[in-house]
Parts: sequence; C-alpha cells; structure tokens
Amino acid sequence: MAERKVLSKKTRFEVFKRDKFTCQYCGKMAPDVILEVDHIKPVVEGGDNDFLNLITSCRDCNRGKGKTPLSQSDVLKKSQKQLLEMAEKAEQAEMMVEWKKELLSVRERETKAIEELITSLTGVEELLSFDIQTIKKLLVRFPFHVVWESVEVAAVKYFDNDVVGTDYEFPEMTEMLKKVGGICYNKIKQKEGR
Repeated sequence: MAERKVLSKKTRFEVFKRDKFTCQYCGKMAPDVILEVDHIKPVVEGGDNDFLNLITSCRDCNRGKGKTPLSQSDVLKKSQKQLLEMAEKAEQAEMMVEWKKELLSVRERETKAIEELITSLTGVEELLSFDIQTIKKLLVRFPFHVVWESVEVAAVKYFDNDVVGTDYEFPEMTEMLKKVGGICYNKIKQKEGR
C-alpha cells in the first residue's frame, strides 16, 4: 500500500486555481462548499501527488466517493483538458511577455525622441538620468504626441537658453520638465472640451 504524503498549501492552491475553485464532480464552487484535493488514482492503488493526479473536489463528493475512482474515460478527459488548459495558459503567458517587451521597446524609442527634441530646443548636450526618468514618467501618464507638443511649449516658455553656455543647470531643466506635466494635462482637458 502506498504511503499518503501531505499536500503543501501551495500545491492545493495551484490545484484549486487550475480547477477554478470548482468541484470537478458536482460543479459546486467555493465559498458555497469546502473544497478538498482528491487523487484521481487513489493513493491505496499507487496514486501519487503528481499535479495531473490531483483534482478539486467538494468535501461531500470526496468523502462520499471514498476510494472509488473516476472511470478511465473521465480520468483521460480531465487530464487532456488540464493539459490543454496548461498549454494555453503557457502560450498566453509567453505572448504577454513578448507584448511587454514590445511596449518597453516603444517606450525607450519615445523617451529617446523626446530627449533629442529637448536637446535640440535647449542646446543642452545631454540630459541627466533624473530628467530622463521624468520624461519616462510623463510618457506613462500622457500620450507621446501630447508630451512632444508640451515639451515644445515648455522649452520656449520656461527654459532660459542663457544657461546653456555655462555648466548644466539642474534646476533649469528640472523646472522646465515639471511644467511639461501641467501643459500635458491642460492639452488633454482642452481636447475634451473642458
């Protein structure tokens, strides 16, 4: 007779998540019932704690069936369904990772374009990392074209070109970039008719 091993909370949680917190026998869901993890192939018959041998069951179904196994076709169908769902989830996770990478790439190109716009408008050769971070934050909050237009306005209105010949003035650029957020906000409100 096989020895029963205690399932970790993490394993139980993963089984419940996979089965959408629904008893796979009767279809009742938590919190209406107390859920347990059942072995498809009973432990007394050599069943183990392999993820594919575990299934979500409500307490009534699990205790009521005892060691009576599901029919072989039910086991096969459930295993196939679980494998397909797991493959689909993995594929979707990969797609999301690719999408995130693409977004990061776009955000980097947008940041670089705004940075180049600022250097061309102000004559400053290079922005400090603090100012680049500010640009990134603006691009998270506002569309690229709005940030672009707002930088054009702020550079003319709030940046003193007389400091360019001297050492880079931190407050000058930082203050100008602070104004960009407000200009962006006002541009969006204008477009909304407010």
